[in-house]
Amino acid sequence: MPAFFMYGFDQLRILALVMLLAVLWSGLIACLRIRLTISFSLAGGSRRLIFVAAIALVLSALIVMGSLSPLISLLELVFLAVAGMMLFFVGVMATTLRRVVVWQVLGGLVMLGCAVYGFKALDAIYWRREFLEARDVTPGLPNIRLFSDIAAGLMPLALLYITARRSPSRVAALLSLPPLAVWWYLLFLTEGRAGILALTCAMGVALLLFGRQARFPVATLFVAALIGLLGWWIYNPLMGERAESPFRRDLTSSSGRLDLWADALRYSIENFPVGIGPMMFAGDGHIRSASAHNLFLNTAAEWGLPLALLLMALVVKGCLVIVKRARAMPEADKPLYACLVMAFVGVMVNVQFSGAHIAPLSSLVMVLAIGLVFGYRHSAQPALATSSGPVPLGAKLLWGFVLACMIYLVVAGWALYELSVASTQVCMQEIGRAYLYPRFWAQGRLECMQMVDPDHWLFWNWR
Repeated sequence: MPAFFMYGFDQLRILALVMLLAVLWSGLIACLRIRLTISFSLAGGSRRLIFVAAIALVLSALIVMGSLSPLISLLELVFLAVAGMMLFFVGVMATTLRRVVVWQVLGGLVMLGCAVYGFKALDAIYWRREFLEARDVTPGLPNIRLFSDIAAGLMPLALLYITARRSPSRVAALLSLPPLAVWWYLLFLTEGRAGILALTCAMGVALLLFGRQARFPVATLFVAALIGLLGWWIYNPLMGERAESPFRRDLTSSSGRLDLWADALRYSIENFPVGIGPMMFAGDGHIRSASAHNLFLNTAAEWGLPLALLLMALVVKGCLVIVKRARAMPEADKPLYACLVMAFVGVMVNVQFSGAHIAPLSSLVMVLAIGLVFGYRHSAQPALATSSGPVPLGAKLLWGFVLACMIYLVVAGWALYELSVASTQVCMQEIGRAYLYPRFWAQGRLECMQMVDPDHWLFWNWR
C-alpha cells in the first residue's frame, strides 16, 4: 500500500470524507425531526421534481452500465449521489435555523477560518519570500486554482458574520476587512481570474436583486478587494525584478479552456445521447486536464447532452426561485439572504471556468452554498413542525442507501488511489508526466493504470 499523505490532495480528501460523514449524519437527524413536513411537501408540490430526479437516476445508471469501465464510472455516480444527498441534508438543516444568532455563528466560523488561513498564507510568503513559488502562496492546497474555487463560495458566506444581526454591524465589518483583504490579495497574487470574476458577478447580482439592503455586505467585500488589490500592486513577491509586467502570464489567454470546451462539445455530439462515460474525459488518451473545466460542458461530454440540458434547466429554475424569494421576503431578512445568494452566484459562475465540482474540498463548498441558499426560511414563513414516533421505513432505506454509497466510495476510491500512485512511473515514461488529476479521489491517466494492472477489478467490463 502506498504511503498515505504523499500528495497534497490526500489531506483534503480525508477532510472532505469527514465532512461528508458529519453532515450526512446530522442531516439525517434533522430530516427525522421534520420528516412529516418533508413527506407532505414531497407528496404535494414536488412531484415533478421527484419525477425528473428519477429519470435522471435511470439515465445515469444506463450510462454507467454502457461505459468502457463501469466500476470506475460507478465511483463517479456514487460520489454525485452522496454529494446530492449532502446538499439535500444541508438544505433541510438550513430550514431549521430560525434564530439569527445561529447564522451569525456560522458566518463567524467561516470568517475565523479565513483569518487563520490568511495568517498562515502571509507567514509562508514572509519566510519563503526569497525563493517563493506560486504553490507556496496557498499552503495546504497543492493547486493554486483550488484556492480560487473555495474563495468564490466561502468569502460571501463569511459576510454572514456582519449581516446576521438586527442591523449590519460596522464593528463586525471592520473586524472582517483584514481576513477578506488577505484572501483578495491571494486571489490577485495567484491570478485567480475565475474566482475574481465570480465574486464580482456575485456582488453585482446582489445589488441588482436587493438594492440598498445588500449595500453593506457588498461594500465590505468591495473595500476588502481594493485593499487586497493595493497590497498586490505594492508587493508582489512572485515577480520582484524578474519581469516588467506585474502579471505572471497573459491574462487575455484562455489557458486552454477553449480547446477543452471544443473537445467536450464534440464528444457530446459524437456520442449522443450518452456521452463518453463518467470520468472518461480523463481517460480519452489526450494529455491534458481531467475535466472540461465547465460544469455543463463536462456533463455533456461524460454524461450526455440530455442530462447536461436537464442540469442547466434545474439551475435556471433555481435562479428563478431565488429571484422570487428575494422579492417576497421582509426587508430585514434581505441582507442575510444577499450573502447566501452571493455565495450561490459565486460558485456557479466559478464552475463555468473550473473543475471545482470534482475537486475534494471545493465541491463541498458548492454543496454548502447551494444547500443554504435554497434551505433558508425567512421570518415571514412559518416554522416547520417537528414529528415524533418510530423511524419510518423510507428513512431507514434512505440511510442504508447512503451508507452503501459511502462504503463503495471509500473502497473503490482507495483502490483507484493505489493504482494512481503505482502507475506514476509508467505515466512518466509513456507520456512524460506523472501528475495525479485532482478528482475527489486520486486519479492519474487510466491508460497508465491498465498497463500496471490490466486485470484489476476496477477495469472489469461486462461486454
